[in-house]
Amino acid sequence: MLEMDGHGIFVSFAFVAFFFQRTNAQSYLAIDWSERTYGPDGPWNALSVHVGGLQNSTPIATQQVQIDLYPGSSSETYLPYNVTCDSTKTLCDSGRTWSPTYDPGTDPVTGKGFEFDDKTSNTYFKGPTVGQAITLGGQTVYQANLVSFEIGATPLGQNIVTYPNGVKAYPPLGLLALDAGTMDKAYQTSVVRRTTSPSIDSSSVWIPGGYLYNQGVIPSYSWGLHMGSAALDYPGSLVLGGYDKGRLIGPYTTFGSQYPTLLDIGIGVETGGSPFAFQNKTGLLSSDNEDSRINVAIVPHSPSLYLPPHACEAITKDLPVYFDQVTKYYLWNTSDPLYQEVVSSPSYLSFVFPPASGDSDNVNIKIPFALLNLTLTSPIVSSPVQYFPCQPVEPNGTNGLRYALGRAFLQGAFVGWNTNAELGWLAQAPGPGDSNMGLGSEGKNIANEATKLDVYDGTVTNYFAQSWSKHWTPLPSISTATNSTASPTYAPTQTSTHETPSMSTAVIAGVSVGSSIGLVAIVTGLVLCIMRKRRKERASREHIESFKTDGDGSIGPRFHTHMPPPPFGQYQSEQHRFAEMSGEHAIQELHSSHRFELGQREIQELPWESMSRPMRTKQSIIYELGLPPTPRLN
Repeated sequence: MLEMDGHGIFVSFAFVAFFFQRTNAQSYLAIDWSERTYGPDGPWNALSVHVGGLQNSTPIATQQVQIDLYPGSSSETYLPYNVTCDSTKTLCDSGRTWSPTYDPGTDPVTGKGFEFDDKTSNTYFKGPTVGQAITLGGQTVYQANLVSFEIGATPLGQNIVTYPNGVKAYPPLGLLALDAGTMDKAYQTSVVRRTTSPSIDSSSVWIPGGYLYNQGVIPSYSWGLHMGSAALDYPGSLVLGGYDKGRLIGPYTTFGSQYPTLLDIGIGVETGGSPFAFQNKTGLLSSDNEDSRINVAIVPHSPSLYLPPHACEAITKDLPVYFDQVTKYYLWNTSDPLYQEVVSSPSYLSFVFPPASGDSDNVNIKIPFALLNLTLTSPIVSSPVQYFPCQPVEPNGTNGLRYALGRAFLQGAFVGWNTNAELGWLAQAPGPGDSNMGLGSEGKNIANEATKLDVYDGTVTNYFAQSWSKHWTPLPSISTATNSTASPTYAPTQTSTHETPSMSTAVIAGVSVGSSIGLVAIVTGLVLCIMRKRRKERASREHIESFKTDGDGSIGPRFHTHMPPPPFGQYQSEQHRFAEMSGEHAIQELHSSHRFELGQREIQELPWESMSRPMRTKQSIIYELGLPPTPRLN
């Protein structure tokens, strides 16, 4: 009983000590980032850690070397190893390597090789576990699960990356394990010790986050990650046991052991004019107008967007991009005027995810095309070239491929995971902001069973646009841009980006203005012609209406009837008097080609005398018409 009581008392004290240690945790732990950036398909940000050494009387700092890593492996942290790497003249030493020393008889080292085999990105690492220390964020994890994979051997060894064009090269960086994977809550891994004796021994090696949680350094076995943008001098953010609130904008989507569900992909413009023939286009993930939602892994250890072939084709049809048959990458056509408009304007590629539990609206994560304007360098190509990071993949259940969103996506997105709650978060990340720190550094703890995060609400304030405002140039607005679901503009070829060149925004604006001016001129001319015709018709009607039909059928003025003058012998006028001509001359008829008969009216030119005798009416001035020709004198 005493032994039992003593054992129970011991357990109680141990639990109290563990609880006290947990409640007095140091809080979240921010991990340092390297000042160097990496390719050959980036540039990419990377973490900075120190590795090597044992827990003994020698200060750990003197036993370690600095090394850069990408985040994202599970369980094992992979470190490149070989002192001959410098002589190979490859990228394998760009992030530095380590050369650990250990005693196989006493140190936790296993002869069994652990491997990282990602067939989607064609990356393979393999090596023995070396249980030595890793220091990150100022905290040292002893006896960590470090896999040392050899590189730099000649000929090229098995630890390689095979790029889409078939080029094989040593990996530039290793990988830091963030957890044991979505299906595993393990803090540590048991490995078989490689000894000189025939006995079999085993040791436990720690996953860094699991060790820090177990030792009460961080409040939960969790993490939050945003890769940032090396091209924009925007550092990444990795926090263990918490997250940086300044690196995500709500609302977020959530996921569990299954990968997040991608509902759709679109192209849009956040503000200003559009470089495309539309302002917003959706349905780029669909195939033959069918629902084509897919589950996508979030893979910070890999570079690209690994999507169905039809999705890559649908996306690039609207971009100055073509698929290069030599490199097997989609390349930007940098000579196309549209290229600069796309990569410098507020245009983006959007990824649509379902809402988190309790929310109603889908989550739209926007990745500006400025972040998708990446660079291929050696050994992939001999000289730098800009590429668009969409890689077509076709998983079939047996080839090991999967749809995935890598570092290119995480430049503009935030991802987090809480191991104990078995829950992940995926959200919009802000742009660089005023000081290239997003919305500002604001560390937050993640509680042990947390399922919600405290975030900046993007539905209330457009933090996304605000954080990018100093890093893009809006285009002039053009009213012809509309929403669309399918309107391909470009047909990629190997030698040319488009079969039909696209007009730039300036040209489109000029054509629109010129067309408008021409239309106004045509309408104005038509109006003037119509007005002139109407004036003529009105004058003609007034002229005709000024006449009426006489009783004999003849036409005369409505207000005045002109009668022919009486016979000359009866014409009484003081001004006009007729008389015979002098008898000295024979009387002759005056030549005339006309005869005058009573009642005859003839329309002819107005005589100058009648022009001088207008007759006024209330409406207009009417001149006498139809005067007969001059009569003959007998």
